[in-house]
Amino acid sequence: MKSRVLIAGILLLAGAVLLSACNSQATPVPTATPVPTAVPTTEALPTETAGAVGGVDVAWERVIQPEVDVLARINGVEISKGAYLDELKQQIQQVTTQYSLDWNDEANTSLLAGFQDQVLEQMVSEELARQLAAAEGLAVTAEEVGIERTSAISSVLDSGQYASWDGFLTSMGWTDADVTKQIDFYLLYQKLMAAHGGPTEVEQVHAAHILVTSEQTGTLVLDKLQAGANFADLAKEYSTDTGSSEAGGDLGWFPRGVMVEEFEEAAFTLGVGETSGLVATDYGFHIITVLGKEVRALDADLLDQVREENFNAWFDGEYEKAGVEILVQFEQPTPS
Repeated sequence: MKSRVLIAGILLLAGAVLLSACNSQATPVPTATPVPTAVPTTEALPTETAGAVGGVDVAWERVIQPEVDVLARINGVEISKGAYLDELKQQIQQVTTQYSLDWNDEANTSLLAGFQDQVLEQMVSEELARQLAAAEGLAVTAEEVGIERTSAISSVLDSGQYASWDGFLTSMGWTDADVTKQIDFYLLYQKLMAAHGGPTEVEQVHAAHILVTSEQTGTLVLDKLQAGANFADLAKEYSTDTGSSEAGGDLGWFPRGVMVEEFEEAAFTLGVGETSGLVATDYGFHIITVLGKEVRALDADLLDQVREENFNAWFDGEYEKAGVEILVQFEQPTPS
């Protein structure tokens, strides 16, 4: 599954500064905090050092060199050894700059083989994404790239981290052509996301709940509701959900896929103004009342999450159908 989700997670662009610049336009992005492309996961992130004693050259000496000329095929399109090594060196430059890595540190170099696999998987996913976009007639214009590039330059210089655009490019190991290529793909990704990220408006429920730890307490609360007690007052008195109890149990609006399955089923089944019996989940026993139900726009945070999930599901399916061959593996499985 790892290669499929690269497209939405680490594939976007390399370098947090440039990503921030690209995001200055009002285009949605699937990650709230951009990270360098192909960077290892949080659990495997290389150790930061104060002074990066062993730089890119040290890392390059420890890279596993491919023994074949073609590393992967995507619907017949080949990824060559030369193209891969060029991309790998750029990626190493980027993470070295971003995290001030010391490649003399064995904790860092031990991750290189897995990092090499990630870079190849990234290249496979990007090529497949470009093929899918072309099949749908999606393309990025030179004008769109120019606008985004101008914005990127302004944001990089305004950040105060770099004295010049050329200095930024040098630190990342990029050329202007590299930036243009990455911006082009970033914009193409946005067009794919718009086409396959799902709707921006969905059915939502506005609900409140009272969460208790025992069936006995839940029955007591239901009896009080039946006797005419106010739901919000009972939530403040009995609910163990500290995040909503002071608001009378109000959870606000939410779509499907946000709450646990049992809670969601009850909330979307109830009519407006109706109150459930006890709904058991891993968190305890809920009493749910529905305050509203309508099709409405997702808020910004949920929109990003839902669109990313929808896009990943679509891309995963396309990946499974595609003729993808990855012909090398750098990190060897640990013997069981």
